[in-house]
This record gives sequence, C-alpha cells and structure tokens, in this order.
Amino acid sequence: MAPRTAAAAGAERIVAPGDFGGSVTVRVGDVLVVRPPMTTDRWQVAYDNAFLEFQGTSDDLAHPGANGWTFHVRRAGDTSLTVTPVMRPGPNPPRFSVGIHIDA
Repeated sequence: MAPRTAAAAGAERIVAPGDFGGSVTVRVGDVLVVRPPMTTDRWQVAYDNAFLEFQGTSDDLAHPGANGWTFHVRRAGDTSLTVTPVMRPGPNPPRFSVGIHIDA
C-alpha cells in the first residue's frame, strides 16, 4: 500500500469589486477572498455554507475591513454570494452578487 500524501494546498482566488455581477470559477479546497465592493461600516452577507465555509467570526462577517471576507471552498457545484451594505436611513442599498462555479 502506498503511503498517503498530504493534498496540495488550494489556490487563493480574489473576488475584486469588478467581479460582482459576473461569475468566478474555483476548485474544492481553494480559498476565496472577497473584497468589499464599496466602503461602509456594516454588511450583510448571504452564501450557502454547504459550498463555502466562512473563516472568521460573525462580527468579522458584518465588519470585514478592507481585506474583505475569506471562505474555504467545500464542495463542487454552483452557488452564489451576495453582499449588501447596511445603510440607514435612506433608499434600498445596492446588492452585489457573484456567481461561483466550483470544480472538483
């Protein structure tokens, strides 16, 4: 029986503000870093945790800072991620979505 070797570390894929409205392709095991599309203090983030595992706390999710959000890609398939700034008072805030295709 051959010895087991560690799986290669996944690649890092950055989702830049210009990627919103489109789609990106990653692989299972990759790290997805999502940069905020605009500057604001608080965010709502919608994603399917069956596909993406957030790397941080709930406070980090709402207040990501300039570096954004980091996710570990968990399984193959198609999903999406939407970030929405929390802005009060005012009109409905913009929603920024990106489609994510995940290869095995």
